[in-house]
Amino acid sequence: MRSNRLRGALAPLRERDFRLFFAGRTISRLGASFSFVALAFAILEIGGDASDIGVVLACFTVSQLVFILVGGVWADRLPRNRVMVAANVVNGFVQLTVAAIVLTGVARTWHIAALAAANGLAQAFFFPAAQGILPQLISKAHLQEANALLRLSLNATNIGGAALAGLVVAASGAGWAIAVDGASFLV
Repeated sequence: MRSNRLRGALAPLRERDFRLFFAGRTISRLGASFSFVALAFAILEIGGDASDIGVVLACFTVSQLVFILVGGVWADRLPRNRVMVAANVVNGFVQLTVAAIVLTGVARTWHIAALAAANGLAQAFFFPAAQGILPQLISKAHLQEANALLRLSLNATNIGGAALAGLVVAASGAGWAIAVDGASFLV
């Protein structure tokens, strides 16, 4: 009985398009969970303080909030998969730029804040497209299980990724942890 329920819960992974989406989204979310931990340490490394961390996070959040409706409109008008890929490419290059300026020692708080705003903008396009694409990837019979798997993945990567980010920051520095985030978007 229990194995039948588990098999049913994992049924969406039998569908190729969903499996690819799930893997990509999980890798991307794992990397993104590095971001908040690594950015905080990066700002502290360059001489910033708690208020600077707040400014950077506010730039990300405000940018995302301001552009989320625009992202939703474009996600409805363009192929959602292309919107998502474009947003992930932008996020990847933004995070790799942050990593490069942190690793080379030229980063200032305003640089990181501006790049965080660009990251928020890209996320504002990604999330509406990702929400709308799921019914296109999975059969209606498995939609509920697919949503549950994505939510489970999101929660697991938020917790596990933050812990892993702490280890990477401790072992090699914030710049390298941000580079892992950038690379995950490009994967």
